[in-house]
Amino acid sequence: MKVELLEIGKIKEKDLKFAVISASFQEKWIFVKHKQRDTWEIPGGHREIGEDINNTAKRELSEETGAKTFRIKPICDYSVMRDDEVSYGRLFYAEIEALGELPDMEIEKVKLFDMLPEKLTYPEIQPFLYRKVLKEKMKEYLGKKVKVFIDRPLGSKHPNYGFVYPINYGYLSNTVSGDGEEIDAYVIGEFEPLKSYEGYVIAIIYRKNDVEDKLVVCRDLNMYNKAQIRALVDFQERFFEVEIIMTRA
Repeated sequence: MKVELLEIGKIKEKDLKFAVISASFQEKWIFVKHKQRDTWEIPGGHREIGEDINNTAKRELSEETGAKTFRIKPICDYSVMRDDEVSYGRLFYAEIEALGELPDMEIEKVKLFDMLPEKLTYPEIQPFLYRKVLKEKMKEYLGKKVKVFIDRPLGSKHPNYGFVYPINYGYLSNTVSGDGEEIDAYVIGEFEPLKSYEGYVIAIIYRKNDVEDKLVVCRDLNMYNKAQIRALVDFQERFFEVEIIMTRA
């Protein structure tokens, strides 16, 4: 099986057969359990004949979670190849504001998770879609002012690996990262140990082979470029395959 993420527009609308909706509620991820399975899955389902794919997403989200009010947006299209046959779908992200009673249909249970559950219905597909949504959600922080609580100040040692932090490192409270913990952040451009810090998110460290993406925070949005950021965070990020995402080069 091969899964590929595609830009919206590359696949003809009529060829999209599925809508998958990665949804959050109260800072947690919603997964659902089908009545005939003992595994968890991202809400979603088949497109009905003549139905707009965006309406498919809204209908499936309501039917499978009981969502009453929500904000939903498309993220990307995707393809799944099995035995030389290709099917196409669209991935959405929804922020649910209110949940109602679960309709008596295919879904038996709805549960909130801090991160991707281990027992998945489609383990070859769902992690790819989940990671894509995490990446897109992290992009929303770019350019925003945030407060970082420093739990590993400049000059301190890592509690397990023993290396010394050459920059301040901390987390954003009341957030959830891909590992179920708070979102971590590097603070750059400050040269003394700190307890907390307010600055702008100038970059995202997207880890292609891990679920813990990081923010990079600085007092000036235009103070560093990608190459400089890479050098500053290399003490820890050299162990991962990373992409640095910025609003500027």
